[in-house]
Amino acid sequence: MDGVVLTSVPSVICGLSLRSVCLNRVNAGSRYHSPNPVSVLRTVNCVSSLSIHPPQKGSSFLRKRNCVATSRIVVKAAASSVGNADENVEEPATSVKFQRSVALPGCSTTLSLLGTGFREKKFAIIGVKVYAAGLYVNESILTGLTTWKGRSADAIQRDSSLFNSIFQDQAEKSLQIVLVRDVDGKTFWDALDEAISPRLKSPSPDDKTALSTFQGIFQNRPLNKGSVILLTWTSPSKMLVSVSSGGLPKDVDAAVESGSVTSALFDVFFGDSPVSPTLKSSVANQLAMVLK
Repeated sequence: MDGVVLTSVPSVICGLSLRSVCLNRVNAGSRYHSPNPVSVLRTVNCVSSLSIHPPQKGSSFLRKRNCVATSRIVVKAAASSVGNADENVEEPATSVKFQRSVALPGCSTTLSLLGTGFREKKFAIIGVKVYAAGLYVNESILTGLTTWKGRSADAIQRDSSLFNSIFQDQAEKSLQIVLVRDVDGKTFWDALDEAISPRLKSPSPDDKTALSTFQGIFQNRPLNKGSVILLTWTSPSKMLVSVSSGGLPKDVDAAVESGSVTSALFDVFFGDSPVSPTLKSSVANQLAMVLK
């Protein structure tokens, strides 16, 4: 383990053994704030890290050091001793596991996980979890967020301009949705349409065409538990939709080309009234750690 670096780990970890560091998730905040914040992003701008060294006379086992703000985070850590346990992040409310980095259809590079959450639908007074979701981004997006350096997770979550900056960035970003119960395609689309429509004040012909294309993907399509839906923004005005009955989709089902529609959908998840507050909160928490 000589030379291994663990990044963005809260100071409370200093009292833990190396085995605990490798095997246990470090929860930095509430349960739904980035369930495993130890290097969700493999390349970020950071200001500190923990370097693990062999015990030496007169020095502690864990030695804190500062690193340059633009340094590259090195993550080899626990993977060597606990197999691929470090390759996934579990969304705690649904137990759905998300890969830390993925290569998605239509994307030119791998994307990194920035946060996870779940969507809950209430029937009467009972909340029913419908799906888990994870936001993936091209890590280059983070370099454009230095304005928010040093902000708290709460401040980031309340700042719509930060999430708008993420959306407007030309780099790719994708929302991975994993169903945790059986839902028919029409019901899924109706829920999306119900959230998108109020955000489109006066839909243009292009907007209506894009919505029709989007709707057509889900009509007469069963979405069983375990189905995966990818909503991938390749630019602010173009979104690729991919669906599979299990596992990451390998192909693109359709392209939605309308800046108004793609923006409205991003706002559904990361606007002021997100359909998954836990997802936005998790992303904000991770960004606060990255932008320290």
